Amino acid sequence: MKVSIEKDELLKGIQAVIDIVPSKTALPVLSNILIDANNGSDVCLSATDLDISITCKLSATIEDAGATTVPARKFSEIVRELPEESLSLTAEEGRVTLQRQSGAEGTYALMSVPSDDFPDLPTEIDGPEIAFLSDEDEDAQDSSADSNVLSEMISKTIFAVSRDETRPVLTGVLWQVGNGRMTMVATDGHRLVKYSRIQDGLPDNNREAIVPPHALNQVVKLMGGGSDLQKVQLGQSHVLFSLGDEDAIQIFSRLIEGPYVDYEQVIPQNNGKRLRVSNSQLLPAVRRVSILASAQTHQLRLELKKDELALSATSQEIGGEARESMGVEYDEDEMTIGYNSGYLQDVLRRINCDEILFELDSAVAAGIIRPGEQLEGEDYLCLLMPLRLND
Repeated sequence: MKVSIEKDELLKGIQAVIDIVPSKTALPVLSNILIDANNGSDVCLSATDLDISITCKLSATIEDAGATTVPARKFSEIVRELPEESLSLTAEEGRVTLQRQSGAEGTYALMSVPSDDFPDLPTEIDGPEIAFLSDEDEDAQDSSADSNVLSEMISKTIFAVSRDETRPVLTGVLWQVGNGRMTMVATDGHRLVKYSRIQDGLPDNNREAIVPPHALNQVVKLMGGGSDLQKVQLGQSHVLFSLGDEDAIQIFSRLIEGPYVDYEQVIPQNNGKRLRVSNSQLLPAVRRVSILASAQTHQLRLELKKDELALSATSQEIGGEARESMGVEYDEDEMTIGYNSGYLQDVLRRINCDEILFELDSAVAAGIIRPGEQLEGEDYLCLLMPLRLND
């Protein structure tokens, strides 16, 4: 195999796929990137951890077709440090050689593993297709969903997934589509986030899937780097994300199996005590007071009185205390409730508007946090379970 490729183009492909390369694996070849120059004028870079696979097409001049694999991390480090110029990539006799083609001479060689040892990658799945367009698309059609909305929904829910591998379904994000509405839900048993938006271009029949957060994070990263999401296919056991011009980047991910929790039964419907507060005041105060929260419980106390909220925390480990008060809109019974300060900050950081609405019932009942204002057809809520208050 021998190809000529610009350094920027090669680095773009490496950066697109390298996050999928596992840091530790029992199968050594998975630590490599597959370089495939058997596709006409395109060179394809691929990586997989057996659950998620990614392929990125790059423009290059192919002199001799072929395929090989190279150690991902070292290959990335070498290419990153090279100057902006054309490079020659050659694979023969178990070695891959990267050579500068202009300016000073430079040759870098790495041991390679035959491409035949690399796992076979999926190429297509069966399932309904959702077309996406971004706000920048001038020819946007009503029949397509908004990719920017999807990116926002992922960012505002994914933080709440569980890291407990004994309950696999909670380690993913529930994604529901159909009948003009898209919903994402994540929970770890201590908090639950639900984000629902009206969207065009969705299937008529309701479909749902539990998507691993690694795949969703990769989609958001690539979109943030300038690759527009073009379409998504939801299959029975896999999901396919296609990004960039002519589907230059494709991400295949295995879905998490099993029924998701009935989250609607968990969300309280009769929390009648309303607290309205400015997030520009609340979030910084929570951050400050939390510095002296217990390192074990991270408990933050919220003491509510008429039009007043007091935040307090105590650290027995260092004998520290913190307390701050602020004006709010509250005209219900006095109440003191405790929350995990880290969980509360996670929620407040993801609410864009300044006004925050708390829907509360009692010190031992789950509280609901919402933005004070939402778009038409938008429903974003965060449920937090309270902590038992220290005496």
